Amino acid sequence: MKKAMVVRTGKGIGKALIERLIGNGIDVVAYSGSLRKLEKLEEVFPGSPHLRTALGDVRDPNVLLSAAEGVEVIFCCVYTTYDEKPDKVRRMLEAVQSVSEQIGAKVVIMEGVYRPTGENEHALHVKEWYIRLAVPEIYGAGVTDTLLHHSLKEITKGKTVKLIAKPSVKRRFLYAPDAAQAAVELASQLDSYGKPWLIQGGPAISTEELLTIAGSAANMPVRIEKVAGLKLRMLQWYEPRVRKLLDRYDQGCGDIRESGLAYAGSFAVTACEEGIAATIQEMGENSPRP
Repeated sequence: MKKAMVVRTGKGIGKALIERLIGNGIDVVAYSGSLRKLEKLEEVFPGSPHLRTALGDVRDPNVLLSAAEGVEVIFCCVYTTYDEKPDKVRRMLEAVQSVSEQIGAKVVIMEGVYRPTGENEHALHVKEWYIRLAVPEIYGAGVTDTLLHHSLKEITKGKTVKLIAKPSVKRRFLYAPDAAQAAVELASQLDSYGKPWLIQGGPAISTEELLTIAGSAANMPVRIEKVAGLKLRMLQWYEPRVRKLLDRYDQGCGDIRESGLAYAGSFAVTACEEGIAATIQEMGENSPRP
């Protein structure tokens, strides 16, 4: 692999993927519909000969095609955050497939735990030139719009963390650089394609336990309030898809598709104590100054 494209670079894991690819000497096209996000990315890699940014709608196969010249692998992430729009995801996947077929590029799709059962299943069907990589909840300072990231922000501000998911259920979490390394390793191995893969992440841990670790790292007290009763019912009424997302999320250790082939990688998964501490530190460094 000499040249890759990362689609929707503003989805948190995108930056980690770009860092890993560039670190391996691979040329990268960072594709996003947000000029602001592309400009921030250029600030991270000033003058890098390996990075080219491209502005365009991820649902437009024609614009995507023009940016993908010479690309051998297209990386895209879906359901790694809870704010996905199903129709937008479907159209993006269709555009990626169209472009990959026209230029002969392989595709790596990283799929998080937030996808309600059955949603966009056809568009996510594994093809012979695809890697479908299931991952637990990804975290890191740049991984926003997740349930965990929202909680970490509240902790750094000394606020009460309000949870809509079950705090005592044990889940698996994965540090963004680890997820990126696994994806790039798999993409570099020809026999990885045409199969679904699974990254387990670290040992299962409850959200309560993880937030306690975050509180220690931030030197802040942790106060947790479970959103329930009328508030939760009102939220589910206002956004019916929330119920499906919570049902999926609250499966705990069953939140990752067991049909995938387990991939351990050539690296040790970052311990949550280390990963959360690094995340909290970076969030503090990037927070606005008074």
